Amino acid sequence: MRREVTLNTPADSVPDGYGQHMPYQRFASLAIGINEVLFLFLAASACAARAAPGPAAAPNLAAPHPTAPHPTAPLPSPFALGINEAVAIPRRLADAMPVAQQTTELNRRAGLSARLGARFVRGHTGNYPWVSQQSLAEDPRRIAQSDAWVQAVQAAGMEPAAMVSPWPGNDTGAYTDSYVPKDMAAYEAYVRYVVERYDGDGVDDMPGLARPVVYWEADNEPDLKNAHRARSAVREYDPAQFCTPAEYAEVFLATARAIKQAFPDAKVLNGGLYKPDGPEGARWFKAFAQTPGVPAAIDIVSVHTYHDNIAGDRIAAGIGTERAGLEDKPVWVTETSFGTDATTDAEGQARMLAVLVARAALAGADALFWHSLEDKAASAYPKKLPTFFGYSLLDTDAAGVSTPKPVGVVFRNLAQLLSAHDLRGCTADGSGAARLNDGTVLIYEGSRTVTGSGLNLRTGEPLTTGAIAVAPAVLYPI
Repeated sequence: MRREVTLNTPADSVPDGYGQHMPYQRFASLAIGINEVLFLFLAASACAARAAPGPAAAPNLAAPHPTAPHPTAPLPSPFALGINEAVAIPRRLADAMPVAQQTTELNRRAGLSARLGARFVRGHTGNYPWVSQQSLAEDPRRIAQSDAWVQAVQAAGMEPAAMVSPWPGNDTGAYTDSYVPKDMAAYEAYVRYVVERYDGDGVDDMPGLARPVVYWEADNEPDLKNAHRARSAVREYDPAQFCTPAEYAEVFLATARAIKQAFPDAKVLNGGLYKPDGPEGARWFKAFAQTPGVPAAIDIVSVHTYHDNIAGDRIAAGIGTERAGLEDKPVWVTETSFGTDATTDAEGQARMLAVLVARAALAGADALFWHSLEDKAASAYPKKLPTFFGYSLLDTDAAGVSTPKPVGVVFRNLAQLLSAHDLRGCTADGSGAARLNDGTVLIYEGSRTVTGSGLNLRTGEPLTTGAIAVAPAVLYPI
């Protein structure tokens, strides 16, 4: 059954290019079904009205959700683990999915993430939720999807790491022939509108917002846009002249300024680089970071690095590139991962999680986000497997039952360990191990004899004196 209803946006308006407000003309008198009405009700009802969860997880995923941290703390735990794009629905599916079903799916994925011990979930303007300036201009109803995303993440006891940007995703050239918006005043008004909606001050907030969304990233991988032409570009162009360090600096500074105007206590992250560990990425970031005003505007340095060897050298190199000159800033590795392939099996992938966490912490990082949450049964991908198939923490079968892979088990055990032991400021303890300030030793490569007690991070089994602790493992101080 369908019925005519009038939908009201937050404060019944969106900002125009001059920071004033104009009615949402396209958002009124829409013909929608009962599922859409249910979605808007759920998006406005906060945690108490959370939709029923999806299919039950396997028993070994059962665990209490972590306690939600204070929203304005720089980090909610000594070293935080997060999951990149964990609470998301592919656009090809979401656009054909009733919105109430979207809410259920978001809650299912948020619950899985929380039971793995994730403290953060990173959003993406090229993935769910689609809240770039371009996406909201095309369809203002996207803001309701953003509300549902925030609600699902917060209700599961985690913190959103959100993103704002002029254009969606990494294929920016598919939407524009100029990375810098032609109307920067309108762009800043968009940023203020989105951040204000989630700042928790009681003014123009999302209905039922549980707590402020503190962490905001300015776009994604700007150096990628400068290195590769978009697959569906609106015109032929030289990518070397698109999203240059100077152009991204202009957009970043405008983004940071608008975020702080809307929410002075927000934490601003630069867009994590595509290849900060290579010479091109290093040159790009140096030029960006030397722009006047940029260092002061960055609250948290965002880094993306993926593997190229089993020692984790690349993640250390990427962090080193972006920390140069910004040593006083916290560092978050907002994307990293290691997949299974012909040379690395599931057990090797599990060990690599510990390698990447340890090498990141030794290089000065404060948080690490794994990419990504789950691989569904191959039948869920009728055309081709996703780019990151095989990198995820969970396997979800055709019946919807999710089971941790070995890497997911290590992630969960590491999350529990790191909630009580501060990994920040750790130091190398010989080869293949990191010593925490409290004397705990994280073994990420090789093996050692236990002299007190420890924990096998792969199985969760305790280790006693005389046992051989094989990476990934932990030795507790005597």
